[in-house]
This record gives sequence, structure tokens and C-alpha cells, in this order.
Amino acid sequence: MARVTYGALVTDLKGSIGGTTFQQNASGSIARSRAYTPVNPSSKQSARQLILTQLVALWSTLTVAQQNAWNALAAAHYKINDWGSNTRVTGYQWFISYNLNAYTQGDPAWLTPDAYTLVDPVPAFTLAIDATHFYINFAAPAAFPGTYAGIYCTVPLRQTSIQLRKSTFLIWLWPTSNTSQIDITSHFASYFNITWANFWNTAKCALIVRMKNFQEDSGFASPFTSALIKI
Repeated sequence: MARVTYGALVTDLKGSIGGTTFQQNASGSIARSRAYTPVNPSSKQSARQLILTQLVALWSTLTVAQQNAWNALAAAHYKINDWGSNTRVTGYQWFISYNLNAYTQGDPAWLTPDAYTLVDPVPAFTLAIDATHFYINFAAPAAFPGTYAGIYCTVPLRQTSIQLRKSTFLIWLWPTSNTSQIDITSHFASYFNITWANFWNTAKCALIVRMKNFQEDSGFASPFTSALIKI
């Protein structure tokens, strides 16, 4: 960290340039290096990025009738976004979102949407973490007939605070069953290409886990249910 002194030409700097962040604290104006923990892309991350690229290209190959079906869905229904808010989106945006959800379940791309339906969110849950395990805990046994539950997590960056809307990544599609606890340790470590013991020994961070329900054999999904834990 370095103290910053401004002059007549430059009177204030905020934000980040390269690896340096300019900000104010009790000491005045400072410049500090941004915290960075390297996370090597895993095969799961690469596969997710590839399918998005393929879907963008696929849209342009749809017939007029197929594109009109997505546009009709967009005109008839708001899309409930990940935060539970009604959002007006285009047919193209519906197509991308719907098929990313379908892909998550292992389905091929849908060229036209299924009949619109609402999907119930995952019940509230808490997180527990220790030197050997990372758990999702429900207050009562949870099961979601006719759905899968996607489990998402933030990148394991070593930071003590985190914004509630921080980006999360799908680490596992859970084939839902009647249970009060889900062990996500191996899925977390595999997705982010880390060794859990090494991460735990040096971790000082906050993690967010989110879950959403996917309707089986379609691309409709619920909003997120989220929980945060500090290590």
C-alpha cells in the first residue's frame, strides 16, 4: 500500500488501473495492489463457455417460424430473473437463457420453447464449512419432484467481504432427493481446479452459494436462493 498525494492537475483517482486500486480510507488517499488468487480454468468451465458460443451461433440458423416462437414467448411473458424480478427480454435472450438451462440438464438445444411454466425456488438453506467438508444444510429434508437443482458458487478468491450479487458459477447439477444436507466439497474443488486442503489452509474469504431449480426436460428455471459464509 502507498500513500497518494494529488496536485493541481490530478485531484482525485478512484477505481482500478492494471493491478492497482485507488481509494480513500482513514489514512487518506491510498494506492494498493488488488488481491489476486489464481484459479486455473477447469474442463467444466471451458465446456460452459463453449456451449454459450455455440448457442449464439445457433440462433442465426433458426427458421423465421422458430425465431417467432421465441419472440412470442418474450411478448407473452415476463422473464423472472435470478433475483426474482420480472424482466422484459427479447426472444433471442429467452432462447439463450432457456437453452443454457436445458444444456445444464444434459438436453440438446431446443429450437422452439416448451409451454411456459413457473418453477418454484429452492427452500432457504445455510452453509457449513471446515477443514474437510463444505455443506449445504436445509432446516427440513428437501426434495423437488420433477426438477434438478443447480448449485452455483463464487470463485474462491481470498477476500473478507463480497457483494451479494457477485457472479457465481455452476459447480454441480444435483439430482434432487429427500435430504437435509448436501456435501459439495468435491464439486467445488473440481470446478475451480483446487485442492480442498490447500485452499482451506490458506483461505480467508467469503463464499456465496446459490441454488436454482430446473424443470426437468425443459429450459425453465426458478430464481436463485442464496446463502453466504465467511471462512
